[in-house]
Amino acid sequence: MHIELRHMELNDWISITLLFCVLILAVARWFSKFHITDLLSCYFKDRFIKLSRNGEEGSSVLITGNVVVYTINIALFIYVFYQKEKQLPIEINGFLLSLTFLSVFFLTQHFIGKLIATLCNFEQLLIIVDHHRNIYRAMFAYPLLIINCIIIYLCDMNETALLTSLIIIGFVLFVYHLILIYTYRSLLFSAHLYFILYLCALEITPYLLLYKYFML
Repeated sequence: MHIELRHMELNDWISITLLFCVLILAVARWFSKFHITDLLSCYFKDRFIKLSRNGEEGSSVLITGNVVVYTINIALFIYVFYQKEKQLPIEINGFLLSLTFLSVFFLTQHFIGKLIATLCNFEQLLIIVDHHRNIYRAMFAYPLLIINCIIIYLCDMNETALLTSLIIIGFVLFVYHLILIYTYRSLLFSAHLYFILYLCALEITPYLLLYKYFML
């Protein structure tokens, strides 16, 4: 019998990662009474946002699962883009480091924000805005997953496709921040000055520093 060792191809671990994301989405949907269309309807109306804010059963499972997929796909996209930009090899260890860094970044931003909100007495406002933001992240999990699949398998990680996708993703994320500010403008403008400082310190500056770090 002839035994042949099989070498891992470049995209093997990426395929497993993307399949794992699909599994998370399926499990989250299975344990939630809401349909995926209920979540995606937030692109046009805020019914699901209001229901999930009121603690409707199963909504947190769907949101949490999708936010996890969002984080994984953002980390994967940033890692692939950075490695291609610097012409470095794409390896799973580097991706795991990127995923860990991004997860810590989001968690640190969240908990420092809660600390500042508690100290400066705008905690309730932050909870409302943060919930809406997590809904958007959950929604974006699906298009991000599709974009990564297109870039990796159809475009073969082409630099032009990566740059185009980066511009689109960056524009969409910028727009959704504007939508959040517009949606809660009456609350924000009547809020304490500390909340404005919070927006500058923890919602804008960290992303600029993160961009500068990856572009160095």
